[in-house]
Amino acid sequence: MVDVRKLLTGFLAGEIDPMMHGRIETDHYQYGLSTCENFVPTNEGPIVKRPGFEYIRDADPTSTWLSVFRFSIAQEYLIEWGEQKARFYTNGARIETGGVAYEVVTPYAAADAPALSTSQSYDRLYIDHGSYRPASLLRTSAVTFTHAAQDFLNGPFKDRNTVEATTVTASAAVGPGITVTASAAIFQAGHVGSLFQIEAKDYSSVKAWEAGMESVAVGEKVRSDGKVYQCDDNGGGNKTGTNPPIHTTGSEWDGLGKKDINDKGPYGVRWLYLHDRFGQVKITAVAGDGLSCTADVQRRLPDQVVTTPTYRWSHGLFSDVEGWPSLVGVWQGRQLHIRLFELAASVVGDYGGGRVNFQSYTSSGVLAADLAFRRTMSTENPPVWIAADRKLLVGTADKELLIGPINSAQAVAGDNISLEPQSYYGSEAVRPLQIGTQTLFVERGGRRIRAAGFDIGQDRYVPEDITAAARHISKSGLAWLAQQRIPQAVLYAGRADGQVVAHPSTKLEVKGFSRIVLGGGARAICGQVIVGADGRTDELWLLVERQRAGVARREIWRQTKWRELGDPQNDAFFVDAGTQFTATGGQTTFTGFTHLAGQPIAVLAGGGVITGITVAANGSFTLPETSVPTDDYVLTVGLAYTALAVTLRPNVYTRKGPTQGVKQRVRKVIMHLLETLGVKVGDHADGDLEEVLERPTASQMDAPIPLFSGDTQGTVSSDMTRDGRVRFVSSDPLPAIINSAMLALTVDEDDA
Repeated sequence: MVDVRKLLTGFLAGEIDPMMHGRIETDHYQYGLSTCENFVPTNEGPIVKRPGFEYIRDADPTSTWLSVFRFSIAQEYLIEWGEQKARFYTNGARIETGGVAYEVVTPYAAADAPALSTSQSYDRLYIDHGSYRPASLLRTSAVTFTHAAQDFLNGPFKDRNTVEATTVTASAAVGPGITVTASAAIFQAGHVGSLFQIEAKDYSSVKAWEAGMESVAVGEKVRSDGKVYQCDDNGGGNKTGTNPPIHTTGSEWDGLGKKDINDKGPYGVRWLYLHDRFGQVKITAVAGDGLSCTADVQRRLPDQVVTTPTYRWSHGLFSDVEGWPSLVGVWQGRQLHIRLFELAASVVGDYGGGRVNFQSYTSSGVLAADLAFRRTMSTENPPVWIAADRKLLVGTADKELLIGPINSAQAVAGDNISLEPQSYYGSEAVRPLQIGTQTLFVERGGRRIRAAGFDIGQDRYVPEDITAAARHISKSGLAWLAQQRIPQAVLYAGRADGQVVAHPSTKLEVKGFSRIVLGGGARAICGQVIVGADGRTDELWLLVERQRAGVARREIWRQTKWRELGDPQNDAFFVDAGTQFTATGGQTTFTGFTHLAGQPIAVLAGGGVITGITVAANGSFTLPETSVPTDDYVLTVGLAYTALAVTLRPNVYTRKGPTQGVKQRVRKVIMHLLETLGVKVGDHADGDLEEVLERPTASQMDAPIPLFSGDTQGTVSSDMTRDGRVRFVSSDPLPAIINSAMLALTVDEDDA
């Protein structure tokens, strides 16, 4: 037998995958744990007990998802999506009047809410879903919002019909309630509400404008620059001037109305703009046989389509028939919508006020760089997410793509756009996060998180697997991502089983992960991060589900602030579904805790722990008189949770080699702690846990035990095994920071 010591200088690798428990040569093993639950590893090395969660409100029973409305860095809202409704939270509370939640009616079924695609632009949140018309949520005041469908103008449209035998004719060129008649059944009931474009077959019935034309009569029509004009004033001279009409609204003269140097004239006719080759209607009703529809003219139709059938027509790209876009974004000054493989981009800068302009041609029928465009993406699977970076990143089920200009010196346009593969991992339909210079997304299968950053050496975005050493951490699959930046930079990922993965953002090679297991058996359905009321810190909010009196209830929780060194002990908040308030000195009875009715709770009164308290069925509880301060005190109550860390098998080299797999036992643990209380230590699997901190002899007996910083030791009761692991446990509602630990072991060198 030989006595050896093993120093654990930090735990920044967090919980590593069991497949790596033999990789003693790696940094992940040196700084890792076999279990890291409700502790969070830090970049500096220690593990820190995670903050508790404050109970805010019961959620609507139908609620299924959370998202964020970011009006400004100092004013952000949490949106709770339920069955055809949305609720809002900000500054730590729900927006309500007299306890009644403020709600906005929406068309979305609760089951569809997780698939909503959103994109923020100042005071408006754009929303797409493949089963609903694109819409937006508008902030009308600090506490009010409106939801309305977006109004698409001038498109986008499908490819123009090429079957010359299938023609359409309109009953009138302008006005509501016109009839469009087709030679074949091209209309369906699902086309109601969508746009329909009709183009003149030709201008064979309209003569071209010429300079110096004589005998021009009022009412006469000409074509110029691809447009049709009508004379509304011949100037008395009945002769055209030398400036061809090219205007697109109102009337303009083509000459000065004066004679030339040969005393001929006067020259000048006033022309009223009528239309160009393209006209558009919005379908309001469809005949049962599909041969006609009733429509309102949105853009004046060419006169020719009233008298001459034309095969040049196009259905809208989006409708109940074709489907609606499932992804929305704002990039390069354009609003983007994606349905399956179709990308539609608006006119540059023309998508405000709930109206989006998809005009793709000038009035002369010419393409222009700043006008709208549509492109079909040449890839095997449709996009499941988009992220705007220096270019547009796109994730599909089998690869990651990059959309950008062919000529990087010019802006993206219909004739200057490319689609380039970047990697071939594939993605889940989980909204990505952009942290620093990287875009984080969930790989297909839901088990890996990849961080894509531009690599100038490879000239592409390279997605690093940040979960490579903790593949097990995503067990059951990941459903959502959220990012907290201040005061702790932490990535959160929600698992399908209701646990939450926590990862401190770091550029170090060692990537640390831990798991948040909520108290009271609560299950996290969705999480989002919004800025706090101070405008400087970020808060993690959760939609959770848990059993209350045998019934599943959904609640909204908010993560309390991360404790800073030096914060008062009595302000500690390490409970879930908790409440913290100032109680009157000597007060022992409390009411109004219906959300905790019938459940045992953890209590911190004036910084001291009180055990054995259960909330009555009516939501009340009573504390022992001898346990509460006589002066006003801070009371924190809620569901208890346990922070658990289990070390890896220690590896120490003796004169006979490494101790891995050799019989050994841990006799003692010396821990370096920071402002900690209530930590216990014991064998990794069984045996008694020993409290490593006791009341200092100088501490007053009627005051809580103060937090401890420094080295302390605990004896471990364990047998000779081939394991040698220990566990650190913090189950009281108190802070715990473990900087490092030294294990004193007895090793059987003659074993094996």
